[in-house]
Amino acid sequence: MPRKKLKKFLPTHDKIKKQKVLRIFGKVIHKREIWSLSRKKVLAGVFIGVFVSCLPMPFQTVLAVFLAIIFNANLPISFSLVFISNPVTMPVIFYFEYVIGNFLLGSQNAIEFNFNSMYDNFDKIAVSMYLGSIALGIVLAILSVFLLNILWINSVKKSRKNKKKF
Repeated sequence: MPRKKLKKFLPTHDKIKKQKVLRIFGKVIHKREIWSLSRKKVLAGVFIGVFVSCLPMPFQTVLAVFLAIIFNANLPISFSLVFISNPVTMPVIFYFEYVIGNFLLGSQNAIEFNFNSMYDNFDKIAVSMYLGSIALGIVLAILSVFLLNILWINSVKKSRKNKKKF
């Protein structure tokens, strides 16, 4: 997904500067690096967005935006990928995080994971779930970055090959 395809969906830097709503963030939001469509910035944004989407916490978008600004990653990509975890996908993601956390901790007395037991026994399942969320987030983020990097490089090679034919 090289720059040409991404430019169709993302606003230009000038349009961002003109947004009155974004003025509350000051000059930080106008850093060119966080709006850059370079491969490295986009890959960093993908890593942040996928990792944060696996964390079981409220206000994931705030954390993703904060991390994108700190690490000069692509902010719109980081922001949008957080919505991987949504009310439809959260139960499945939380369950896998809990299972992975139990596996990593070697927990034998696993609590049955359902919504009633989750709220009643949150203090007992929180450690497993958070450990699993960090592990799953890192693995999925690395896999996403790796696959996107391969697709990006192959797409650029293909377009350069097509240009040489003409």
